[in-house]
Amino acid sequence: NYRDVDDDGDGTDTTDEDVDGDGAPTNDDSADDGTPDYLDPIDDSTPPEQGVIEVNQLVTPNSDGRNDFLFIRGVENAKNNTLRIYNRWGIAVFEGSNYNNINNVFDGRSKGRSTLSVDDYLPAGVYFYIFEYDTPDGRITDNDYFYISR
Repeated sequence: NYRDVDDDGDGTDTTDEDVDGDGAPTNDDSADDGTPDYLDPIDDSTPPEQGVIEVNQLVTPNSDGRNDFLFIRGVENAKNNTLRIYNRWGIAVFEGSNYNNINNVFDGRSKGRSTLSVDDYLPAGVYFYIFEYDTPDGRITDNDYFYISR
């Protein structure tokens, strides 16, 4: 929706999205209804699948209200979850359970047991996560990377 700052959580403002990849984000019209996506009040995009759990790959902890913490889309469907985050040397910088995008989040600060500066904001760079959770089909382990930008 054009009113959302970043409607898909990818770190690019909705008005700057270039859906068709032609280098001009203002001419995208995914509905082919003559109204550019950024002005279209009707969200013609395909809704995300129900139950899909997806970890955003950008954290910008600067208190601007955008990407200030590691957002996990669909986390409400990730029962009994645990999240572990490591720096590039494999040192744990965050460990937590029952992550919820509300009051139990990774906000770019060190919370690991083996870090020297607990509660300090971590430097910009690539970090790696392991996110484990239960589904009706069994235990899932998701691991990938994300970037902290300052």
